[in-house]
Amino acid sequence: MNLKLADAIALGLVTFAAAGILNAATIPAAVTFDPPGFSQGPSIYVAVPGPQTIVTTPATFSGGVVLGFATFFPAISFATVPNVYGTADFGNGLSNALTIGIDPTFTTTEVSFALFNGETFNQSYTADAFDGTNLVATQTLTNVAPNFNSGYGLVDLNNLGGITSVTIAPTGGTAVWDFLIDTVAFNENITSVVNSPPPPVVQPPTPPVQGHVHGHGEGETELVEVDFGDDVNDIKGSVLPVTTLSPTPEPGTYVLVIAGSLLCFAGRFRRSRAA
Repeated sequence: MNLKLADAIALGLVTFAAAGILNAATIPAAVTFDPPGFSQGPSIYVAVPGPQTIVTTPATFSGGVVLGFATFFPAISFATVPNVYGTADFGNGLSNALTIGIDPTFTTTEVSFALFNGETFNQSYTADAFDGTNLVATQTLTNVAPNFNSGYGLVDLNNLGGITSVTIAPTGGTAVWDFLIDTVAFNENITSVVNSPPPPVVQPPTPPVQGHVHGHGEGETELVEVDFGDDVNDIKGSVLPVTTLSPTPEPGTYVLVIAGSLLCFAGRFRRSRAA
């Protein structure tokens, strides 16, 4: 009887120890892509010659590039400055999906991060978590607000059996894409790492730029339309020149011109007579 009791106690201690080791292994970690561990990236995609694979202690990030103080990125109020990791169709050879490959020695049961929509229109995104080749968790952010409306969403993927990789991509296999992620938390929710975000800042459309048109009357202005291309982060955006047509004179203008010509003719006639 005492032997059976001892065996039961020993089994319990082994189970408890195993659980303790598992819990100790699922330690939290976070990747912000920021200095001092990372150099500050450029502010635009096209400044990076190609995809950057980022290797960190808990995971490897691939498919995108690191941007620092990204241009036209109002939602940066929730991202940890200066860097984010993102991809866009107008970048140099970037993928339409970002991949997080987790170190198999780093036991992970939760992956959480912020996803920012870089498009100028609503877009949906899906994040899939895998354990090996098995899909174990998925989350879809539906109709994330446009970039200028500070559109973003929070992803939180969980699987007690473990997560070895995560993929993030826009839904529907779109031909254009532009999105970024930041503050990737492992074994904890991103809200434990970053303070609760402020509500999205809804900004009105960018108004046309006003400027003086040289050669016209004082104070006259015309509108100059600005076209940023398909995406506001695209450095190849252009300013559309305004074609200024010569104004058509009013009828009264013609009368003044004729009258002035007649006066000049009369003056010359008088001078010739006096001579």
